[in-house]
Amino acid sequence: MEKRTYGGKTADIREHLLRQIEMGNFPRGSVLPSERELTERLNASYMTIRKAIGALVEEKYLERIPRVGTFVSSQIPEHKVQRQLGIVVPAWTAPENSDFVMYASEAAEHEGWLPKMVSVRHWEDKALLDAWSSFDALVCFAPQPVNQMPQDLLEKFKSHEKPVVFIGVPAHHFGLDTVVGSMELEIGIILDRLAAAGHTRIALIEQCTLMNDQQVVDVPTFYSVWRKKIVETLGEPAVADLQILVETPRFELPHRAIYSKVRSLGRKLPFTAIVTRIPFLWGVTAALTDLGLRVPEDVSIVSMGDRQELEFYRPELTYLKVPLRGHAIQAFELVKERLENPALPVLYTMITPEFVEGKTLRTLKK
Repeated sequence: MEKRTYGGKTADIREHLLRQIEMGNFPRGSVLPSERELTERLNASYMTIRKAIGALVEEKYLERIPRVGTFVSSQIPEHKVQRQLGIVVPAWTAPENSDFVMYASEAAEHEGWLPKMVSVRHWEDKALLDAWSSFDALVCFAPQPVNQMPQDLLEKFKSHEKPVVFIGVPAHHFGLDTVVGSMELEIGIILDRLAAAGHTRIALIEQCTLMNDQQVVDVPTFYSVWRKKIVETLGEPAVADLQILVETPRFELPHRAIYSKVRSLGRKLPFTAIVTRIPFLWGVTAALTDLGLRVPEDVSIVSMGDRQELEFYRPELTYLKVPLRGHAIQAFELVKERLENPALPVLYTMITPEFVEGKTLRTLKK
């Protein structure tokens, strides 16, 4: 049967709808807006809309289901419409998340995929399930701890019906494909470097939450490894002097709370070095500056994290990074591996950390 050709307004509407499909605005498997809605939205007659949709049905881009609706075909081949990668990040965004979105987009486009960013507030955010339903694969920063994920969503992700790769958290323990660093290794490298430079009184600045009148540290692995090192070196009583745990009010960045906490310590600090994560650094350095203390002459700082702008910090920062670009590249490799063989066991890749020598670590005189 020879395909019909259309001209004029019908051809324009067909091209518009096809472009929306190609751009991922109408993803594979999604329902198309009703013909009545499209007539209003596109300022066209009902018959023109119906003919344009009919053309795309003939071309296998759309499927009509009587008394249900018109859907974008889930079987459109890649040479007609790009595969789409959903990049899921928490709605409370941070520079690291934006950097990762860029790196993941770079990896996707290099492979001919269309990257689509999705912001989610929590596991039950409808945007997350919509992304899983609509896109060909997901790479996901967890918006909440993985152990809080609803069981039905966990089972969908574990089914490997579509590739879902988690970034930066050990989600492989829950049966989910994962790209992550080793928190124990990272803090261990930092503490060893500080010890080699003669530091024993090493403070840890970390965010915490008050639960049942107890302070619960946001990153317990960093805290537990640091605490073990301090106890081994200086004894249990030193922990109270060297741990700087800060509660951050909801809907605020941590900088102000950390700044106030460090300022309250005064100029006579009970430590010679600080370990903290990159997101807290501005609050720490502002407080030290306003106290009249110099980095690294009065106190050394070694941080951990990865941001594109880190090379422009002054003084040049000494830090440990687990490269976000490496996370993005490896995540896409796992996506491809999972697509080729959905029956594979859980896929897990660890990213090697890199220590960056800067000018914020001073070697103490022996």
